[in-house]
Amino acid sequence: MGPIKDLLEKGKGLVSKCSKIHMLNLCMKYTHSKKLTNFNTAVEEKFKIYMPLVIVRNGTEALVESKQIGGDVKEIGGDVKEIGQDVKEIKESISMIVNIVALQSGFEASGNLAVPAAPHFIVGSEVEASLRKLKEQLLEEGVSVIVVTAPGGCGKTTLLKTLCHDAAIEGKFKAKIMFVPVSKKPNLIDIVQKMYQHNRFKVPEIETEDDAVRCLRQLLNAIGQDPVLLVLDDVWKESESIVDKFVSNDIKHYKIVVTSRYWFPHFSPVHHLNPLTHGEAVELFLRCVVDDRMMGAPDANLLDQMVKHCKRLPLAITVVAKSLRGRDYSYWKRKLLEWSEGHSLFDSDTDILACLKKSLDDLDGDPWLKERFMDLGSFPEDSKIPATALIDIWVELYKLDFDGVRAMTDLHELVSRNLADLVVTRGDSSDDNESYSSHNYSSYYVQQHDLLRELSIMECNEGEIEKRERLILEFNENKFPDWWSKQKLQPVVARLVSISTAEALVLNFQNDMQSKTYALPEFIEKAEKLRALIVTNNSFFPAELRNFHVIGSNLRRIRFQRVTVPFLSMGNLRLHSLKKISFFMCHINQASTSNNGKISDAMPDLVELNIDYCDDLVTLPDDICVIKPLRKLSITNCHNFSALPEQIGQLVSLEVVRLNSCTALSRLPDSITTLENLRLLDVSDCLNLSALSDQIGQLGNLERINMKGCPRLSVLPRSIVQLRNLRKVVCETEKIVMWGPLKDTLLSLEITPFEKVHNLDWLDD
Repeated sequence: MGPIKDLLEKGKGLVSKCSKIHMLNLCMKYTHSKKLTNFNTAVEEKFKIYMPLVIVRNGTEALVESKQIGGDVKEIGGDVKEIGQDVKEIKESISMIVNIVALQSGFEASGNLAVPAAPHFIVGSEVEASLRKLKEQLLEEGVSVIVVTAPGGCGKTTLLKTLCHDAAIEGKFKAKIMFVPVSKKPNLIDIVQKMYQHNRFKVPEIETEDDAVRCLRQLLNAIGQDPVLLVLDDVWKESESIVDKFVSNDIKHYKIVVTSRYWFPHFSPVHHLNPLTHGEAVELFLRCVVDDRMMGAPDANLLDQMVKHCKRLPLAITVVAKSLRGRDYSYWKRKLLEWSEGHSLFDSDTDILACLKKSLDDLDGDPWLKERFMDLGSFPEDSKIPATALIDIWVELYKLDFDGVRAMTDLHELVSRNLADLVVTRGDSSDDNESYSSHNYSSYYVQQHDLLRELSIMECNEGEIEKRERLILEFNENKFPDWWSKQKLQPVVARLVSISTAEALVLNFQNDMQSKTYALPEFIEKAEKLRALIVTNNSFFPAELRNFHVIGSNLRRIRFQRVTVPFLSMGNLRLHSLKKISFFMCHINQASTSNNGKISDAMPDLVELNIDYCDDLVTLPDDICVIKPLRKLSITNCHNFSALPEQIGQLVSLEVVRLNSCTALSRLPDSITTLENLRLLDVSDCLNLSALSDQIGQLGNLERINMKGCPRLSVLPRSIVQLRNLRKVVCETEKIVMWGPLKDTLLSLEITPFEKVHNLDWLDD
C-alpha cells in the first residue's frame, strides 16, 4: 500500500493547488485539469495491481463515510467532499479518487453561469447602502424577486458582482449562485441547459421553450430546498416575460435578482441605484486614473473639471479615467479644451456611447416612445422641464387627447425605463389622478441625465439638416449658424424646431445684466403649421418679452415662463385656434389702454387658462367670462389675486376651478353656484377665505372639494347637504368634524385628512 499512499499524498497537494485557482483563471484551470486527468489514470493503474482495492472502489457509495475534520477543500464549480485525516487508509484513498473526478468535472462545467470577478473596490455611500439593503433582502425570508434598476452605466452589474462575492451570500447559497447575462434576445433553452450543467446534472435535450420551462421546474425540484440565487443581468423590457418563467414559490430559499434599465412594476421590491455625489465621483476617478506613472497628484481644479464632464456616471468616469492613466497633464487639458469646444464624450469613448445607446435600442419596438425621448433634448442642460410643457408639445405633435392622459402615460414609461426622472414638488398635486384635471401635473418636473440628453441630441442631429425632424440650436446673442442663411435654397422639414415649417417651437434663453428684453423671432409670423409655443426664461428674474404681434392664429397651446406679459394687450391678437395658455412666474402687465382689445375676442375658443406664481395678478378681466368653451380655470400661488369676476357664472362649460394658495382671496362670487358642470373646486391654502357660497348646494355635479389650509373657514353652508354627487373632501384633521354629520346624508362621501409634504430636493443642481 506504500506506493498508493505516496501517490495519494501527491494528490492531496494537487487538490489543494486546484482549490486556490480563481474561477476566471481559465489557463490555470485547463492546465490543472490535465494534471488531474493524468493523476486519475496513474491511480487507476496502481489499483489494478491491488484488486481488492478495485473492488472497494466500485462500492464507493456504500463505503465512504467522511468525517469533517480538517479544512474544507473548496471545489471550483461543484461540491468537493471533505477528506478527513483519520478516515481508514483504504476509504481515504477511494475518497480522494472521488474528489479528483468531481473536481475535474467541476472545471469542465464551470464558467458560463459562474459569478464574474468582483471589482477591486467600490465607491460611494449610496453603493454601500445598496449592498447592505440587497444583502439583507437576500438573507431574509419572504422576498423572492428583487429588481435593481438604474440607467445604463450606473453600476448595476458591478453592484451584483460584489454582492455575490460577499462572504455571507456565498455562505448561504454556496455553489448554487448562477449569474445569467440576459440582454436583448435571451435564449431560454440555452439558459436552462447551462443551469443543469452548473449544478452538475445531466443536460437534457430541449427543443421548445415549453420544454425548457418544464425542465427548469424539474431542475428546481431536484435541487430541493437548498438555497438558490439566480441573477438575471441586463433584462430588457421585451424580455420581461422571461423573468416570470424562472419564478417558483415551491423553494423556500430561492431568490432571483433582476438588473435592468426598466422598472418591471409588477415585481417588488424595486431597488433604485442612486447616482454618485460629486465627491464620490472624484474618488472613483482618482482610483481609476492613479498608477505608478503619474507625476504627482493632479491639480484639484483640473481634476474637478474632468470629473464634471463625466456627469457622475460611473461608466463614464471609469472609461475616461483609464484613458488618461499614465498620460501627461497636458493631455488632460487638451481633452478639456476639446469638450469645451463642443465635442462630446461620445466622440472619443465609444464604450460609453454603446452602453447608453442600448437604452434606445430597447425602444426599437416603440418608435413613438423614442420620439418622446428625443424631444427632451429640446430643453436646456440641467433644467427642470415642466411636465405640462411636454404635455403641450406632445398633444399637438402627436395628436393626443387634449387633457394629456396619453402624454403622461408616455412620460411615465420613459421614467420606468430610466430615460428620465420625474420629481413632484408638492405632495398634494396628484389629486388621486382625477381624469378631468390635467393641471394636476403642474407640480411635476422632468429631469434627464446630461449624457442621456447628449444622446437625444445626437440622435436628433443625424442626417442632413434639411431632412431632420428636430433642430436644436444654440444662439449667442443674434449670431445664427452659417447654414441658417443657406436654407433659402432648401426648405427644412423639421417638426420640433424654430423655422417656418415647425409644428412646435421651444424658445429657451438665459437673461444677463445686458439683455433684459427679448423679442419673439419674426419667422413665427410665417410659421403656418406652428401649433405649440413654449417660451422659457431660465434666469432668476423675469425678462420683458416683445413682438407679440408675430404670434399666429394657428397656435393651439402657448406657455410662458418668467417673462413679462402684457396680458390685456393680448386682446389685440387673433388667436382663434388657441385652446390652452399658461403663465408661470410671469409678470402680468394689467395696465389698460384705450387700444386694448377684448381677451374674449382674441381667444374665443380657449378651453384652459393656467396662471401660477404670478404675484402681480390682482383680478381677471371681466370679458374672460364670455369665453363659453372655457372648461378649466386655474389661478394658483398668486398671492395678490383678490377676486374672481362676478360674472363667472356665465362660464357654463367650466368643470375645474383651482384657486389654491391665493392668500388674498376672501370670498367667492355668488354666481359661481350656477356652474352646473363644475366638478372640482380647489380653495386650498386660501388663508383669508372665510366662507363658501350659501347656495353651493346648487352645484349638482360637484364631485370634489379641496379646502385644506383655510383657517378662517369654520362653518359650512346648510345647502351643502344637496351636493348629491360629492365624492371627496380634502381638509385638515381638525376640520373633519365639520363634515362628519353629512356622511349620513351623503353616503358616498369620503373625507380625507391632509398632511402637507413638500419636496425641495429638485431645487438642488
